[in-house]
Amino acid sequence: MGWRVPCARKEKGSTGFGGFVSMRHAPTEASRALWNRRVEPLRLPVGAVCVFLATADFLLGQTILLASIELYHRAFGVRPPDIWDSICLSVTAGLLLVAFMTARGAYTVSGILDDHCRIKTLISGWLFVFFSILWLAFLTKTTSTFSRGSLTLAFAVGFPTLLPAHAVLARGLKRLLAAEKLVLRTVYLFYSGVPGKEQGIISKLRQQGIAVCGVSNIENDDGTIAARSVHAAAAAAQAAFRNGSYGAVYLFCSWDQRKLIDRILEEMSRLPLPIYLFADAYIDRILAGSPLHTGWQRAFEVQRIPLRPAERLLKRLFDIAVASLLLLFLCPLMALVACAIALENGRPVLFRQTRRGFGGKPFNIYKFRSMTVQENGTQIRQAQRNDARVTRLGRILRRSNIDELPQLFNVLRGEMSLVGPRPHAIAHDDTYSVIIASYAYRHHVKPGLTGWAQINGFRGETKELWRMEKRVEHDLWYIKSWSMLLDIKIIWKTALLVFSDRNVY
Repeated sequence: MGWRVPCARKEKGSTGFGGFVSMRHAPTEASRALWNRRVEPLRLPVGAVCVFLATADFLLGQTILLASIELYHRAFGVRPPDIWDSICLSVTAGLLLVAFMTARGAYTVSGILDDHCRIKTLISGWLFVFFSILWLAFLTKTTSTFSRGSLTLAFAVGFPTLLPAHAVLARGLKRLLAAEKLVLRTVYLFYSGVPGKEQGIISKLRQQGIAVCGVSNIENDDGTIAARSVHAAAAAAQAAFRNGSYGAVYLFCSWDQRKLIDRILEEMSRLPLPIYLFADAYIDRILAGSPLHTGWQRAFEVQRIPLRPAERLLKRLFDIAVASLLLLFLCPLMALVACAIALENGRPVLFRQTRRGFGGKPFNIYKFRSMTVQENGTQIRQAQRNDARVTRLGRILRRSNIDELPQLFNVLRGEMSLVGPRPHAIAHDDTYSVIIASYAYRHHVKPGLTGWAQINGFRGETKELWRMEKRVEHDLWYIKSWSMLLDIKIIWKTALLVFSDRNVY
């Protein structure tokens, strides 16, 4: 059992955060004096932060609309609309933006700290605002009141204005939370598990603006419920509530300890507080999947389909468009390389080798020939530093990744993608699938010309097993975390690494 939190350094006698006192470890006089010298963190309710951010978005949305209308009409010397009409429009835009952002959870702590979610929500919110304004104008027959130019200007400058403002606010909030200078809520903690690990949980909660005012460690070493321990823990929690109110109770224990959970809920039923049961590492992986409602029961997706149909279509269209453009621009270079290979080593110019693709389906991968051998059997030796099999021209082609360019045809044929796990020779697949349990999951998406593992340094020869394990780990992270922006990021970083990667021989 365990929770995904880093273990904090445990200082003997420390009172912790926000007056935290453990049932097992009473604070010493020295620790009290040290705590008193610390600067008290700023305490704000979560609602105050939400209201502040929502107010900021409302004012920004208003200002963008009003300023765009004024600037456009002054620049072109056109008579602006009535000032009250402009104010009504700007207020409507601000309210629509705030309503959308609130509905999408943008003003929660997790929504603010998640950069990817914040950017996605801002884009969606600003699009929603303008589509709603156009629809309202159509319904009220007021489309002629405001010029299309002023609204287009407002739409164009809105997102570049909102994004930096949100980034500044998020960065400030992150710094305050990381420095433990901001408290958004106070809770009481029940913990049953490995002694000492509760300190890691407390440390993680601090960084989310959650102060732990007290903790009860429940002894449950032999798997049986210690009734006295639970009763004493609940009594301590009730006493802490009477002395200084907190807003919720957090319960950390393994979900298979059902009797313990029921006993804690029974003991704590006297307090009018919400009680949250946190998932351990195993349950957390299950709950991370999408829920399925069948009408009589709920299920959770324990293995996710790598890409939804719409995502596969988007990725495929992106592959076709980019691969076609690259082939168009690189065609002269590829023709020159083919002639150089033919002059140095004769034919064939291209090297074909069987690889496994999506779902383990075999296909022939194309490369410019860079070695004197054309291995494609059950025994394939990877290229090594100063490998005698690599030709003089081949060293240049492999170092600059030019030898991989024919794989753009594999992309157009649908056998590969621009980004994905790099395909290995079938002999290597057979070997590593036995040694590494999760190796086969790499075939859940199409293989790619480049991938997340490659831009993070796990490319080229895999002499040590740990290098292949890290490559597989990065590939699986990519499959679980796929997005169009991630593909673009990987392609960009690959372009920067073309001539600087030293792991290719």
